[in-house]
Amino acid sequence: MLKKITLASIALAFIACSSENNNSNTSGSSPSQGGTSSSSAEVLEPVLISDLGKSGGLSMLFNTYPYGYTLRDSKDEDLTPFWSCPTEAQETKPPITACELDKTNAILQNYLTTQAAPLHYIINNQLTENPVQRCIKLDRYNLTGQGDQAALGINVSSDEISNIEQVGINALNGMIAFSYNYAGGAHKFRVAVNDADFWYADVPAQAAEGEVRINVKDLKGMGSFAANEEEGKGETPFDIGKATKFLWVVEYDATNSANNSGSLLVYLFNALIKK
Repeated sequence: MLKKITLASIALAFIACSSENNNSNTSGSSPSQGGTSSSSAEVLEPVLISDLGKSGGLSMLFNTYPYGYTLRDSKDEDLTPFWSCPTEAQETKPPITACELDKTNAILQNYLTTQAAPLHYIINNQLTENPVQRCIKLDRYNLTGQGDQAALGINVSSDEISNIEQVGINALNGMIAFSYNYAGGAHKFRVAVNDADFWYADVPAQAAEGEVRINVKDLKGMGSFAANEEEGKGETPFDIGKATKFLWVVEYDATNSANNSGSLLVYLFNALIKK
């Protein structure tokens, strides 16, 4: 389960995003286009996991909402001083002085919401003029020390514990890749069982919005899923049925300071199923 989030520990805005894609990919893979891969013999069918924007971001597949959290030194960040900050759309005007990131050294600069679900924050759906596409966004994050982290996420179930197999979802059987559109900082895409055990892929920064395809075979294991060299075991094979949540995580990088500040927006999250 995600570390418990206290009130006002996160604030995320739905932002209007362009749907024009400049494709970027990890692990040398190619983006999915129209449900097919680069191989003419391989036919892929996209299954929408969540559009991460429309209808308030509710996933029709999981019936859950996207959420976010921040950690300071691996502990829940205390943002209670921000409780008085406005909850209007961030892109309409700059934050008031009391809500500026450099005044409080907060990891994430966003207007806060007090709309809380039992185990996480439901992100308010913000309207802008002539929206082309909606998304979820980490806006102006600033990571300053080891253990600092900010993330966007969506859970398989409302209890944050049940996995895909336990809730009886079969729509993702036979999947060979994930795809989503994003713009912003370098991050890690995680398919997680819990906070310690997950599969992940490193995704590079990109300024323009574009689609990334992440092949299941290229995911790396972490925690109990990582390779155990002492016992001569390889990484645990990927199993979508064990997933309880999906995360887009930015975390402190001691080797590359450019990765420690910026923004990240994500939308149109799909699984690609081999038919």
